[in-house]
Amino acid sequence: MRKIIASSVCLLALMGSMAQAEDGKGKWYLSLEGAYSLLEQETARGSVLDIKNRFNDGWAIGGIVGYDSGQWRLEGEIGKHFHNADRFNISNDNGLGLGGLGNVAASSGKARLTNYMMNAVFDFGEFSGLDTVEPFIGAGLGVADMNLRDLSTTLGGFVNDTDMVFAYQAFAGVRIPLAEAFEMSFKYRYLATADGNMVDRIGNNFKASYDVHDFVVGVTYRFGGGQKNTVAQMPQPIAVAMAEPAPVQEAIIEEPVVKETTVAPEPMPEPAAGPVINMKPYVVYFDWDSSQITSEGFALIQEAAIESQKANEIAIVLTGHTDRSGTEVYNDKLAMKRTDRVKNALVNAGVEGTKISIESFGERQNDVDTDDGVKEARNRRVSIVLK
Repeated sequence: MRKIIASSVCLLALMGSMAQAEDGKGKWYLSLEGAYSLLEQETARGSVLDIKNRFNDGWAIGGIVGYDSGQWRLEGEIGKHFHNADRFNISNDNGLGLGGLGNVAASSGKARLTNYMMNAVFDFGEFSGLDTVEPFIGAGLGVADMNLRDLSTTLGGFVNDTDMVFAYQAFAGVRIPLAEAFEMSFKYRYLATADGNMVDRIGNNFKASYDVHDFVVGVTYRFGGGQKNTVAQMPQPIAVAMAEPAPVQEAIIEEPVVKETTVAPEPMPEPAAGPVINMKPYVVYFDWDSSQITSEGFALIQEAAIESQKANEIAIVLTGHTDRSGTEVYNDKLAMKRTDRVKNALVNAGVEGTKISIESFGERQNDVDTDDGVKEARNRRVSIVLK
């Protein structure tokens, strides 16, 4: 068993170094997990053996190396479960000398499972409407080393065997961003195996399986994460009113004095001055991986709405952008989501929706040129242009 554990640790370390070397741009991640684990009643059944094994609640640990492509993630997982025997319900001991029928306490015994899984995970971030909590579901297939060690009553032992079996799992949970490049996850997992072929103490063959309900807490590190910027660091444009040009005063030419009295024509009235409209670009900035509009953003949107309604012919063009910390597909959707939020805010401020056109560039056309995977606050924006 120590060889299995050692090889598991080495494999995790190797996959982690490969992930960092190959990409290093925030798409690869490493997760460490711990779980409170409930092992269901396990049955040792054969042609002449029928023993129901009950185990105490246990715990589990695991490590994951994954690749995030946007809404889908692919993971390689290694985990281990630990449970101690509680009681055995013996229907037929086939001469094992366990005392015949009855429900007897376990004097010793452990159930261990080391699983090697490949998981597919779907994230609901674009559909949930949540910006800081992202629900997900997933499933996995693989193999597991099932080990029943020293299952014994006070009258003697009856099983000490292991087998490699097919394993499968399904899970659901949420993940929450923490500090720079880190996030936390909470999930429920059901993991089960096919029947394993075991041999009891006197050589009888029997079958046994393993199925658990896990309540898992995990911490994830994303390779290649950039510097996180807070809302306070986001540059907001300074409103500068455009000064009205001073009117040019025409030179007054005095008429020559004549003896005859003439009536001077009345001056033509000057055309009424139109409203002064501030046509500056209004730029609304967003938190990382968020489409929620900040209080500063709402103030700019309100100002742009007021200016745009000073003349009927004014139209508005919205362009959405993200930084380069996510995948291109994910960022395209996030930029469009931000643009839709700004449009809805303008409509709520009184702007006709027919006067607003939108476009989205995702992580392209950055204000600040960065490497892929870098978080940059000035690139997470929606521009409001009056035309």
